[in-house]
Amino acid sequence: MLIKLGKWFLNTETGELYNQKHSAENITKRLDHTPLSLLLCLLKYHGKDVTKDTMLDEVWPNKVVSEDVLSVAISQIRKALGDNARKPMFIKTIPGIGYRLIADVIDVKANNQNKMPIGLFQKNKTILLFIFFLVICSALYFLFKTPSTSVIEELPTLSAKSHYQKGRYLLTLNDLTSWRQAQQIFEDTIISNPNYAPVYLELAKSKYQIMGLESVQNKQRLEEIKFLLNKSLVLAPTQAEVYLLLANTAFTIEWDFTLANRYFEKSIELDPTSAITHFKYAQFLLAAGKFERALSHTQQYIALDPSGYARPSVAWIHNMMQDYDTALLELAKLKQLQPGSFIYHISAQAIFENMGNEAASFTEFMAIFKQLNYSSVELNQVQQAFNQRGLSGVYSWLLNDKKEQQYIGQYLPPLSFARYAIKAGQEELAVQYLLQAAQEKQTELLWFNVDPKYKSIRHRSELANLLNTTVKKTN
Repeated sequence: MLIKLGKWFLNTETGELYNQKHSAENITKRLDHTPLSLLLCLLKYHGKDVTKDTMLDEVWPNKVVSEDVLSVAISQIRKALGDNARKPMFIKTIPGIGYRLIADVIDVKANNQNKMPIGLFQKNKTILLFIFFLVICSALYFLFKTPSTSVIEELPTLSAKSHYQKGRYLLTLNDLTSWRQAQQIFEDTIISNPNYAPVYLELAKSKYQIMGLESVQNKQRLEEIKFLLNKSLVLAPTQAEVYLLLANTAFTIEWDFTLANRYFEKSIELDPTSAITHFKYAQFLLAAGKFERALSHTQQYIALDPSGYARPSVAWIHNMMQDYDTALLELAKLKQLQPGSFIYHISAQAIFENMGNEAASFTEFMAIFKQLNYSSVELNQVQQAFNQRGLSGVYSWLLNDKKEQQYIGQYLPPLSFARYAIKAGQEELAVQYLLQAAQEKQTELLWFNVDPKYKSIRHRSELANLLNTTVKKTN
């Protein structure tokens, strides 16, 4: 279809731009597929504001991309049309909303003032709906039936592979800027290689990590992550790592524990040699009070990953079981390897406290405070608090005087404040902070039903809903 767009003649099928109506040899510009699709979208809503979400949905259906690709495509259109963003004659930017096509549009064949080629868009809409239907059917099929084998399409060039691997490396860094760069790399890879299954997983990982670091429970971001993971499974249904991230998402973000358990088991079924899967499943089982199974998977984790020997995982499970003597024996392994490590002091402090050995617990507390560079004045204050009231005084000082917000082994506020208040004997305040932590879905609260720290407060009627919504102890 040929339309007149301002001073240009546009072939909507090929993206060719002409200076004159019948001068095929006088092509001055040609729009690539993506900018052409975006221009057709703007033509569809000629004279109206088109939101960024609408353009992303219609031009990049079933893909999760950033708004950057939209800006790039708009720039390409403007360059082809000779438009100026500051004094637009074709596309006007609508701040905070999107864009509007403001140029005159004439359907050349019909020789009238139709604002858009209706038939073409109805046809495209039907095709898009059909494709969307196929994708949904495929996703549902692979969600309930997984073939025994799958073939993952490779990236076509060495340059594409290098770019993708750079994104994977950036994702391993403990840096938000690097994660955002990795996200952009994965989005670029999806645009150029939409059938490469692993990139959807990596993009989901980047969004998952960014959301965790920002500590924001963003429902839209969560849906994006789940969409990406399911898209990856549509392309390659036997990826154990995809099921693991689905399990982590269901467990730590959605608090859907039945679904999380199913995903964990599926991930292990597909790859029983994945150390990290056994470790994370053990943490899930621990939250449910399934101690023996948690120990079993932790031992499998250590067998598969030797570095697991130097982690207090087994000791922590015995601590939750209130088998403190065994917990200390297990922790002794860590003391031999890393006697002054922060994680050792944190673990020992909790176990001694739960045993009722306040003096030993306070010794570990002082080691923690010194590693966190408490001043001599603060160390003297906390020593006096312990001398006067024992650990109750220490926790009261942390809550009311120091107002400690950094990680000292008690997690972060508001949950850390709740834990301080429990041991300080301020139950009402502890309840308030626990309910706030539940409202924010603070991840560490998932172990509420098995952690001895909360034993003295679980009877409170205000916490009945919390007992039911966190992982129930089923051992």
